[in-house]
Amino acid sequence: MPLIGRFSGKKEKISYSLGAFGESLIFAIIATYLTYFYIDIVHLDAILVGIGYMTAYGIWNSINDMIAGYLSDRTKSSWGRRIPYVLFFSPLMILLFTLMWSPPLGGQALSDPTNFYIFGYFILVVFSFEFVYTLVDVGWNALFPEMYTSLSERSEVAVYRQVFATIGVIITFILAPQIITQFTKIFGQFQGWIIVGLTLGFMGGCSFLLSLLGSKEKKEYVAKGSLPIKETFLITFKNKSFITAAFLILTTSWIWSMLEAMTPFIVKHFLGGDIGDITIVGAPMIICPILFYPVWRKICVKFGSRITLALATILMTSGLLVLTLWAHSIIEGVILTAFFGAVNGGVQLSRELLIPDVIDEDAMKTGFRREGVYYGARTFVDRFALALTGLGTAFIFGLSGYVAGEVQSIEVIWSMRLGMAFIIIVALSVFLIAVKYYPLGRK
Repeated sequence: MPLIGRFSGKKEKISYSLGAFGESLIFAIIATYLTYFYIDIVHLDAILVGIGYMTAYGIWNSINDMIAGYLSDRTKSSWGRRIPYVLFFSPLMILLFTLMWSPPLGGQALSDPTNFYIFGYFILVVFSFEFVYTLVDVGWNALFPEMYTSLSERSEVAVYRQVFATIGVIITFILAPQIITQFTKIFGQFQGWIIVGLTLGFMGGCSFLLSLLGSKEKKEYVAKGSLPIKETFLITFKNKSFITAAFLILTTSWIWSMLEAMTPFIVKHFLGGDIGDITIVGAPMIICPILFYPVWRKICVKFGSRITLALATILMTSGLLVLTLWAHSIIEGVILTAFFGAVNGGVQLSRELLIPDVIDEDAMKTGFRREGVYYGARTFVDRFALALTGLGTAFIFGLSGYVAGEVQSIEVIWSMRLGMAFIIIVALSVFLIAVKYYPLGRK
């Protein structure tokens, strides 16, 4: 394959980092629009949608991510351990992503919100997509600590990854609302959403494939293999560094995905806008991290990832609570999302360095490079945030008495605000406990 590993130096680092665009875009689109699509467009019962998320991203996700990571560590091929999963499964991932936005409705919303046929379709297609996406994502992520071993290189590549990830979120919050509006206007409500799914899935899948231009594997790691499966899981889940890092990742991902899932509802019901105003409210939240990456990188180098992550997360959740409980207009929303974006840059950057440090520590103890298992576990943690988001949205909508398609009363809206604030406070509390016990500091 002449396109694999073609570049070196800075081009290699930038090309490899392209995969972050696909990872971010696909995750953010699902987190932001899938709940909205199935509740407000398909008219599937909100409780069923929440249960579906919990089943797919909780129970199933807890199984398939570790399996995918273990398979990646054990794979031996002429391309390596990681590259084959990115190369061969990205096209299938695009197809399954499109199917998530293509429920067989016959062009009309459900008249019966408890339609278990559509609920079953939702479960099946999300299960299938999640496993294939995990194979691709774990394979791509596992290359990061293998290819780049020094703090200098990792921090450099982490910035490139975050820039591409931010572009993916820019597409989600700024371009996607316009794509949805135009495609549904031209092609009709449901046909438009299918084309949206195909377009965005193709963009995400192709970025993973293009990342192979800068992807290389070390032959000595392929030849060495990994630990037996039982020992692999025992060591992994007894690792204090990993367990505490997992909770740091989980809680920050939960906060992000709750915001993404609730953004259409926040804009529409809290701020008095419409779906197109997601672009205005989302823009500063996405652009500001890029502007503040240099500042947060200096803070991270001086104080370490642990302290940087703690500081940035406390500031981020404070701003989000003010947005949830206080903001009543688009202008107020823009001001607060700009603050959220500025401090979220520190969260994104410092989070990137947690798992590579855990992997290095593990390699010193076991003698094996087990990037696949740890990134599989990390992917599980990230995706499990969606399961918690499913529970969270079910809690918010159930608590408030929200009814799709109707004008919501002040009481309903305030119940939604209070429900979301409660979830943010719970997530922050768990985060603070985990950060206290995370053992890997700057030294």
